[in-house]
Amino acid sequence: MPKEPNHHYIPEFYLQEWADGETRQLIEFCRRHKDVVVARPTAPAGTGYVPGLYKDRDAPKGEEYVIEERLMSSIDNWASKALQQFKTMGSLPGSLESQEALGWCRFLYSLIVRNPDHLEVIREKLRTMDRTEILEYVRDDYPRIRRPEDPENFDEYKADFIKSPPDIDPVKVLPTLMRSKRVFRVIASFKWHTMTMNTPKYPLLTSDRPVIMTNGLVSDHAHLVMPIGPRRLFIATRTMETFESFKQRHPKEFAKAINDRICLQARKFVYGSDKSQLRFVSNRLGRRVWSSPIG
Repeated sequence: MPKEPNHHYIPEFYLQEWADGETRQLIEFCRRHKDVVVARPTAPAGTGYVPGLYKDRDAPKGEEYVIEERLMSSIDNWASKALQQFKTMGSLPGSLESQEALGWCRFLYSLIVRNPDHLEVIREKLRTMDRTEILEYVRDDYPRIRRPEDPENFDEYKADFIKSPPDIDPVKVLPTLMRSKRVFRVIASFKWHTMTMNTPKYPLLTSDRPVIMTNGLVSDHAHLVMPIGPRRLFIATRTMETFESFKQRHPKEFAKAINDRICLQARKFVYGSDKSQLRFVSNRLGRRVWSSPIG
């Protein structure tokens, strides 16, 4: 059987920001034998992936990997361009091209929904949803995902589906999620900032859950925060007052708070530029706190 390609739910271009310039490796922290956290040097390509994660097993031959090759690759490509702009534009990345800004919004959202655990959450959600409601999620994509043996007409397919509903692969829902204009509009409406963190003792960490966010994005203090390198943060706030409150925090304590949340909400991996925070990570990795605000 051919080997499945590695599909990264933590993209290589993002992890590259923590890689050493000479070795081109970063440090992966992960619980290994006897639940001990091990600090392992690795290239960005060597971590944060599952073989065939986004494979559509019902797709026609040659199109099984279209979600990875077209959807995820496009999202990551535009987000990579946005990230490079953030590194050169100073504290207020407000002049991104529209495609780069949309790409960054999609990237932030994708980091929440594209990981293996969340795909299982989607699977369970699909099992409990009304079948007709489920199908409406794929109506627009039906011409693309229709198999040769399926009816040409979506409504005919829907009638057959309701009579004998199969177990739906959550991967099929990802394209619809990644077109959620409502979510993107909310993120785009926030004030975007970057912040440099000159804290030698606490270089910023990241993880397989790198987005720190409030429970909901409608309150005045709503925010999204994500490390975009060992010394740099991306911050999106609903109000300027929230951002100003972050600026007033002591850099050392703020960096420590960020790293604390990053580790607490990690599922399997935490990443750093060196091994200096191994003990810090060991005391926190795997508690599975979800989207902790840093208030």
